[in-house]
Amino acid sequence: MYRLDLILLALLTTTAIFTASPLTADEQSHQSLIAKIRPSVATIRVQGRDGKPLGIGTGFIIDSDGLVATNFHVIDEGRPFTVETAGGKKLRVLGVEASDVTSDLAIIRVDPGSTGLPALRFAEDETSQQGIRVLAFGNPLGLRNSVVEGIVSARREVEGRELLQLAMPIEPGNSGGPLVDLDGRVHGIINMKSSIDQNLGFAIPISQLVALRENPNPVTIDRWVRIGRINADRWTPVMGSRWQQRGGRIVALGQGNGFGGRSLLLSKREVPQRPFEIAVMVRLDDESGAAGLAFHSDGQNKHYGFYASAGRLRLTCFRGASVYSWDILKEVETEHYLPGQWNQLKVRVETDKISCFVNGRLVIESDDQQLTEGQVGLAKFRETEPEFSGFQLGAALPSPMLSETAERTLEELEVATLPLDSIGTDQIHELGKSGDLASRELTRRAIELEKQAERLHQLADDVERAETIGRLSGLEQTDADQRLLIGSLLIAKLDSPDLDVDAYLARVDEMAQEIQDTLKEDASATEKRDALHRYLFEENGYHGSRSEYYHTANSHLNRVIDDREGLPITMSVLYIEIGRRLGMKVEGVGLPGHFVSKHVIDDKNEQLIDVFERGKLLSRDDANEIVTLHAGRPIRPSDLQANTDIEILTRILNNLIGVAGRQNDGEAMLRYCDAIVAVNPGQARYRMLRAQLRGMTGRINLGLEDVNLLLEKDPPELDRSEIERLRSALRDRL
Repeated sequence: MYRLDLILLALLTTTAIFTASPLTADEQSHQSLIAKIRPSVATIRVQGRDGKPLGIGTGFIIDSDGLVATNFHVIDEGRPFTVETAGGKKLRVLGVEASDVTSDLAIIRVDPGSTGLPALRFAEDETSQQGIRVLAFGNPLGLRNSVVEGIVSARREVEGRELLQLAMPIEPGNSGGPLVDLDGRVHGIINMKSSIDQNLGFAIPISQLVALRENPNPVTIDRWVRIGRINADRWTPVMGSRWQQRGGRIVALGQGNGFGGRSLLLSKREVPQRPFEIAVMVRLDDESGAAGLAFHSDGQNKHYGFYASAGRLRLTCFRGASVYSWDILKEVETEHYLPGQWNQLKVRVETDKISCFVNGRLVIESDDQQLTEGQVGLAKFRETEPEFSGFQLGAALPSPMLSETAERTLEELEVATLPLDSIGTDQIHELGKSGDLASRELTRRAIELEKQAERLHQLADDVERAETIGRLSGLEQTDADQRLLIGSLLIAKLDSPDLDVDAYLARVDEMAQEIQDTLKEDASATEKRDALHRYLFEENGYHGSRSEYYHTANSHLNRVIDDREGLPITMSVLYIEIGRRLGMKVEGVGLPGHFVSKHVIDDKNEQLIDVFERGKLLSRDDANEIVTLHAGRPIRPSDLQANTDIEILTRILNNLIGVAGRQNDGEAMLRYCDAIVAVNPGQARYRMLRAQLRGMTGRINLGLEDVNLLLEKDPPELDRSEIERLRSALRDRL
């Protein structure tokens, strides 16, 4: 295995001309292949807000009419980028023809010019077998026009995605480049390197790119650069990094250009007079990095920072650009900080004191007064890509408190600390005299503790989603024009507890307003519909998800909004909600096997719309074909009746239960069943299912609660003897 680049090629060529040692046939073949492939390989450069370069990646031409394939993470969202040929010619970017964040693929459309572009050929997917020799083209570490040789060592599933495992070194900058065989056919798209072995990498099979190309979701470049962008009216980035926002969550991508990779995102909100408080939820993807709050910032290099760093919490006064001007005021290790989890950091700034909290617990106090005023915001350091949510600023922020009952419950669950550190050599030897008897007993106790720990994790999950379940239970009291949207977002919150529902409500309002601004005051119902279709499907590339139809993200409305793809039902929910805000009467229609929308134009005219198919207008015959395909019968008038909000939410939850069932994920099935019972409290069959799932996951008492209620109500649709058998089985497990 060896690396080839332009310099090596030049040296090899020179050797062939000026020495008596000719190139081998294999070397000549490689040179010929590289010369053939290189004109089709492109360099992609991503620009920051100030126009400075943020990153470099690779792409390759797949269509002479101007299509360039790469990784989604190379171009990302909310940033302009350029595409440049191997010869240095810049190609005018017209838009993103297709993109899929889940599979990490994107297809860029460029202006091909009058002569067209040299496209690469695709290999048949089944030929990407273990052991074939391949070349990877790219720009590793910013070094342009490099080539590395290796082999396909396996086809492997990584985090639910099928990838080609490669025995070759992959570096940043290779991402998005083509993986070609010795005949010049593309087998995959270079995707990532291994964190374990520098000579191990991965590529996305070419079949996934083919599927994406067959289902484009084009977005113009001017629209693309606005997706995910930080709201400039609310935030100011300082010292680089790519700060992006989706709903209520903010993420910092890449290193900042300050010392130590420092970067700030400063709020434009007016800071109150002291005393005041700031808080944020933060999660680090890599605990070796650092991220948290910044305050008393001068908008440049001076500020305080309270942040998590290497699993500890630190308060630092940054008095300049260099590390020599930084004062670490205090650093603590505390059990109240949860590595790898969401943690709330809060700072209270008083005239004579700074108090720092994590998850409601005071961990640091300081009377430092080197800085006394300035902006507040977020900070990140090193290579971590942290997520932030729920930023707050105010004179006094609300602090959740435990009730007396909650305090007593937690006290009852307090786990005694075992005196393991007090065990000495003599005691170990004494225990060892029993042969393996003492060892087996210790193992038994360890297993018992592990079971208790698992139940504690379950209880923590149940408590975390209790408020969400409570809100779903009260949906009937929610305003009718908000019920479906809020309910859909609460369903997504079951799997993403940090989801900011209000932020996505505001985002849907913003989307509707963007469309409204393009309409004349007396726009007709069909003109509004045309504008809605133009906005969703032409300008923003919303489309049905095909390559990963059963991915849970397709049932989460926040992900549908962010990723611009989803299932027929969740795509329809977004369509319905935006349409309602435009003054359209739009309803959901649950055809057997396929959910569609219905635009009620007036008392006499209705139009069925397949949002999954990018707003395709359906005739009655089209609807009949769908029903015949999925139900094996002709369409009935009842099939075209509008679904209620609760019926739509229940169908979404049933979809999620089905996905979790196929994955044998009992915990996820129970989450969704909790929600179904919340929105359908009178449906006995759902409560029976929940009782079974509670028992299956070890929540015996909770299962008995459901069973006892069913026996008390004695619903006619259930077999009472079956309920009694379940009660007996649960009691046996107590």
